[in-house]
Amino acid sequence: MLAAALLPLGLISVSQTAVVVEKSRRNAEANLLAMTAAAAGGEEGLLRNAFGAAQAISSFVPLIRDDPALCTSVLKNYLDTSSTYSFAGFINSDGIVECSSSPQQLNLSGNKLYLTMKEDPRPRVTMSASGSVSGVPVIVVSIPIINNGEFIGHVSVSLPHGHLHSRDNDVKKDSPLDLVLFNDTGEILSASGGMNGVEVRLPAGRPLQKFIGKPQQSFTGITRMAEERVFAVVPVVPGLIYALGSWPSKVNSITAGAIRLAIPLLFPVLMWLASLAVAYVAVERLVIRPTRNLRARMLMFMRSRAIQAPRQDMITPKELREIDETWHRLAVSVLRDEAELEDMIHDKTVLLKEVHHRVKNNLQLIASILNMKIRKSTNDDARVALRDVQGRVMSLATVHRNLYETSLQGRVQADELVKAIVDRVVSAGSLPESRIKIRQSADRVILYPDQAVPLSLAVSEAASNALKYIGKPANGGQPWLEVTLRETEDANAVLRVANSLGERVTEASASADSGGLGSQLIAAFVAQLEGTMDVTEDTEMFVLEINFPIAEFKEK
Repeated sequence: MLAAALLPLGLISVSQTAVVVEKSRRNAEANLLAMTAAAAGGEEGLLRNAFGAAQAISSFVPLIRDDPALCTSVLKNYLDTSSTYSFAGFINSDGIVECSSSPQQLNLSGNKLYLTMKEDPRPRVTMSASGSVSGVPVIVVSIPIINNGEFIGHVSVSLPHGHLHSRDNDVKKDSPLDLVLFNDTGEILSASGGMNGVEVRLPAGRPLQKFIGKPQQSFTGITRMAEERVFAVVPVVPGLIYALGSWPSKVNSITAGAIRLAIPLLFPVLMWLASLAVAYVAVERLVIRPTRNLRARMLMFMRSRAIQAPRQDMITPKELREIDETWHRLAVSVLRDEAELEDMIHDKTVLLKEVHHRVKNNLQLIASILNMKIRKSTNDDARVALRDVQGRVMSLATVHRNLYETSLQGRVQADELVKAIVDRVVSAGSLPESRIKIRQSADRVILYPDQAVPLSLAVSEAASNALKYIGKPANGGQPWLEVTLRETEDANAVLRVANSLGERVTEASASADSGGLGSQLIAAFVAQLEGTMDVTEDTEMFVLEINFPIAEFKEK
């Protein structure tokens, strides 16, 4: 919030600073242009005087051109009184010097300047590396003479090249200014740093012709030697002569001024950064840290049910302290409710186990009474019938015994149940002289009592029937009984009871015949399991398979 509040102030400050920097840049450009104009002030005076001299000569030469001696005398006297110029003369339309300050008779009909003046008669300033009369580098100022619309010649005044850049001006002697004068065709007239290599000191990609006829301007550019400099262009004689001044970028007042003016930008930036730091510290100290501590306490409670008392830190906001205290009360309430629930579950479990224990005892009591009847009975059929009933009662007793002995809270481990029932049936039904090989294997299958009871009765009936009809294999091997219980991938259980067939083990077992009651009971138990039954028989074995779905339950 603090950063958001200070951001508009920072933006306003940046905007105002940008305006100041732009204004300073324009002022600095104006200063650079003024410095260039001041540096070219001496050259401007010389060239303007030269133009004035040429115009003055062009005004009286037509009057005395018919008297060459007089014309030459006047021009020679003019140059004698002024040490500024090295030549002054009139060149007629045929390129002949009719009169001049020099007694030499010259024919300039092939001179480039003459030809240019004849083709396009207008004022010009050119540079000659070797003057026709003096033989030294000169600046030539030329003025055409037009009489009744006809070009009759032109007046040329030569200014020694060495006179330029030697006059006093307002620029200090040790100034790094490099001043270049050029004419309206882009020809370089002079350079304060010397004419040698002057081209490489010019701005790259900006021909001098592009500055002709343009107002004064300044810019930063790269020279042809890849040196960064600041350039300023000002007209010396508008339309004819221009001055190009350049400074190394290290003394660029624009850049220096921008840097100085950029310093105020640091204040809003630093202020904004400081507000972010304050906001971060405040959020970390007042929000993130208490929230992180609360999360750690919640995780500790979730993993170990341990409750850590809330910290009494007055720096923490009141709202977060209230949330912390509310969570603490909630955790205490959850622990209390869980303890009560566990007590209720424990009481229920104890009561349920006691019920199963009493049911098991009652069933064992019934089995004991049946056993007494069996011993007193003299009828073999009655004894067999009572023994079958006793086996079924003991199967139920085994289920209830497993229910009160198990730690699965009302569920039965079917593999242990099946093994116990088979062991009991084999122990009760096998005769001492019989030698039966028993094979058992079972996966760990958990069942509810609704499925455990019919499964135990089905196992008891199937094992009893298998012992009744078990026989010796034809190969003379030992009679065998195999019981397996496995869990399939589709959450089903498969009970398989198989026995060998052949010669009956004993006559007693062979005479036992219940009229198919055992098969009917097994079919009824399979229906209670909502499963299917499959019976296969050949000369060697009898196989009974019961496939039923395992009821779903959730671990608590």
